[in-house]
Amino acid sequence: MIELTNKQWFMLLVLVLLFIAIGGVTAFISASLLAFIPAYGYLRSIRNSEKYGKEPWEALRIAFVWGALSGVFLAILLSAIGTPLLLLLLTDLTDPSVQDILPIFVGAVIIAPIAEEIAKPLVMLQNERIRKEIDEIEDGIVYGAACGLGFGATENVMYGLTEGLAAAGFAGMAFLIIIRTVSSILLHLVTTSFTGHGIARYLINGEPFSVVVKYYLVAVIIHGTWNLAAIYSLVYGSETGGFLIFLFSILLAIAGLQLAKKRIAVLDGATAVLPVSESLPPDSGWGEDKWNREGKWDNHSTQWDAKKQEVQTKGGSQASTLYSSETATAVGSDIDWKSTIGTIIFLIFIAFNILEALGTF
Repeated sequence: MIELTNKQWFMLLVLVLLFIAIGGVTAFISASLLAFIPAYGYLRSIRNSEKYGKEPWEALRIAFVWGALSGVFLAILLSAIGTPLLLLLLTDLTDPSVQDILPIFVGAVIIAPIAEEIAKPLVMLQNERIRKEIDEIEDGIVYGAACGLGFGATENVMYGLTEGLAAAGFAGMAFLIIIRTVSSILLHLVTTSFTGHGIARYLINGEPFSVVVKYYLVAVIIHGTWNLAAIYSLVYGSETGGFLIFLFSILLAIAGLQLAKKRIAVLDGATAVLPVSESLPPDSGWGEDKWNREGKWDNHSTQWDAKKQEVQTKGGSQASTLYSSETATAVGSDIDWKSTIGTIIFLIFIAFNILEALGTF
């Protein structure tokens, strides 16, 4: 059973009435099913990436609902404040020839990533139940993904009703939501999992809060780059170049999902159970008459605690390299070759279209 706060019930009521007013009851129900059923499937897949100590559904629902309701409202509020302020500062500093595109660029590429990547994972720091459940590094990735999926599902309903339905009717709405289900919602899953990873390191390892900020900035950069490519392909890109950018964006989103699941599984295995062979340090001098030797048990207890701590924190040390290039062997072995090739081609086509727009070709 999903439990909502009074504020969340109010937010849900506002969204339902707004969406029904935009597209009608039938379109709203259809859009919600198309958006939220796949989101649940993604969440289930992410949860099942943990073999040991899977996260409880109650806590995951809290994170998902936060992203779908509170995160959406908070992001809209922050964007509504930030976009006009930044436009006010930039209007007099920019060339008049870019004034038409400036609001779109500021809103989508700068303010939206900053606002959304703050709003989505905030519940992981605020909610006591979720904080209690984050006791392994990979848990931060799981709960971050849950927040992102909730946010992305509501966003898909919104875009489906406001853009897809208006442009091409019911078929256009369904098509847009399906396309976003294999692209944009996965972007939200991946970016919020970065910040969630930083939050887990902050909560579990006691690292400075700067670790959260660091991974948050990574999420903002990825999100902003994604939005920039999307805007560029629509506004400046050629028909072929725009389509290819769109296609490789989908491939990268899917690759990001697989990478997140693989990292969760790797970290989960690292913090699971001590092997029997490592349960006690080797000692050929142990015997029944030596159990009570002064200091002997204390010494082995100390070694055992040290060994246990080493294994338990192994996930933390591996997690510090999550999505990082600092350990080329570990990361390189986990990244699918398709994501690497996709990234290269993705960047090549962005560069090609920029050069084409500038008249180089």
